[in-house]
Amino acid sequence: MKTALQQPGTPLRAKPGFRLKIAWTPIFFLTPAVLAFLIFKYYPLFQAIYMSFFDYKVIDPPGRFVLLDNYAYLIQSTEFWNALKNTFAFFGIYFILTFWIPIMQAILLNEVTTANKTIRVLYLLPTAVPAVAGYLLWKWLYNPDYGLLNYLLHFVGLGPYGWLNDPHMAKWAIVFPGVFGTGLGMLIYYSALKGIPAENIEAAKIDGAGPWKRMSAIVFPSLKFVIGIQFVAFISGVFLTFDPMYIMTGGGPANSTRTLSMLVFDSSFKEFRFGVAGAVSFVMFFIIALITYAQIKMSGRE
Repeated sequence: MKTALQQPGTPLRAKPGFRLKIAWTPIFFLTPAVLAFLIFKYYPLFQAIYMSFFDYKVIDPPGRFVLLDNYAYLIQSTEFWNALKNTFAFFGIYFILTFWIPIMQAILLNEVTTANKTIRVLYLLPTAVPAVAGYLLWKWLYNPDYGLLNYLLHFVGLGPYGWLNDPHMAKWAIVFPGVFGTGLGMLIYYSALKGIPAENIEAAKIDGAGPWKRMSAIVFPSLKFVIGIQFVAFISGVFLTFDPMYIMTGGGPANSTRTLSMLVFDSSFKEFRFGVAGAVSFVMFFIIALITYAQIKMSGRE
């Protein structure tokens, strides 16, 4: 019996089934990055966690299973607590001297119309210098006997200073070169500033809002997401920083610049205690993850 909607002689058509559409193009481009993260990030992390439960022996891996003995050793180790304290001290100094500078530079550069492209290139040029070469150069500048800084300060009646030889100055001296290496971060903030509609800025000017009012009401709220992302990268970058301390002071003087990353290096490649190095690596990962999670949660509430 034919229904009223079916025309005579019209064949019945089956309803098309559900078809899963897969966007192969983004998968194709993302696959190399995902594989690189799995191989060079997550695999070493899980391997370090695995090693932390053993008295790891390179000749006969994995060695004797010790469960949490390596973590108990860290709790009782004055070297670990000193390195942890130094790491947080470096975090605070890096935050004061380097985190906010690219934001201010980007805001100032956004107001410059003459030779703007040239200034951006000049800001980016220092990033082309290899980090190791830059730290070696600063180590020479800081030399208390024949360094350029003490030589110049001599003409204004200051110094000489110990710089890297003074436990109270060494941390600040190590972080200070980072003030001049913020070009890439500045360009990220500068690009974010260019995304702010010019009409909003002009409307605020017409309403009589001054520079500080415009920054607090328009600029900083517009940069909040970018600042949050950069802060997450900043946290991991500071906790994993190794090159400047190793090259400029080697952890001295009196272990005042020895951080957790240096403790990992010394425990594994100098003392061959790979289990302890794995335990320190996991502690670093846990601290970074905890701070990052807290920062993301606070950003979500805002």
